[in-house]
Amino acid sequence: MTNQSTPELPKNPPQLPKNPPQLATPGAFVHPSPGMPLPGVPGGAGPVGPPLVAATAPKPARKHRWVWPVAAAAAFIIGIGIGGAGAGGDPTASKEYRAVVAQRDELRGTADTATARAEAAESAAKARSAELNSRSADLDTRKAELDATKAQLDAREAALTATEAQVAASKIDNGTWTVGVDIEPASYRTAEAVTSSCYWAIYRSGSNGGDIIENDIVEGGFPSVTLKVGQDFRNSCGVWNKQ
Repeated sequence: MTNQSTPELPKNPPQLPKNPPQLATPGAFVHPSPGMPLPGVPGGAGPVGPPLVAATAPKPARKHRWVWPVAAAAAFIIGIGIGGAGAGGDPTASKEYRAVVAQRDELRGTADTATARAEAAESAAKARSAELNSRSADLDTRKAELDATKAQLDAREAALTATEAQVAASKIDNGTWTVGVDIEPASYRTAEAVTSSCYWAIYRSGSNGGDIIENDIVEGGFPSVTLKVGQDFRNSCGVWNKQ
């Protein structure tokens, strides 16, 4: 058989350094000490100086913009849940809800009142406009009636004037008249019987009574004459009418 002996341990084992080099943490700089070997530099120690290696800095965390809206919505929902829980689980039974409903109803009532007033004012304006239009139509009708009446009166006045002119031309009053200018040529007779003496005479026109064609002093009765154009007639026996 072969004897196998146990290997002996070394009497002076290597001592570990009291200050082992610190490993670099992410985002920190490594400061090598004098004589400290550098990775990638064969057999030598790096020079003493400022740090040469920097660990890669961690990327900043992304900010989520939806965090705050979600949080606000959650707080609102929680508030509603708390209010509803305080009112027996029914949010509509809370004081806040009743206050909002009361305010809404008040605003609706105000709006309804304003609408009703506006509609009433519009209706009154329409009624007033219709009344004014009706009065205007009545005034137009009345004006047309007055115009027609005035036209009738004017026609009657014209007829009366013509009649009066005709009557005036067909009678002779006291005075001196030119035939064909003041009176019509025709035969005339006194309207009433002469009760006292009177005088009448026919002259040639333009002779100023110097050229007598015919004359007479009447003591009574109904004297008559025939007058022609170019003659003047002097009368003192009252009214003579055309025959």
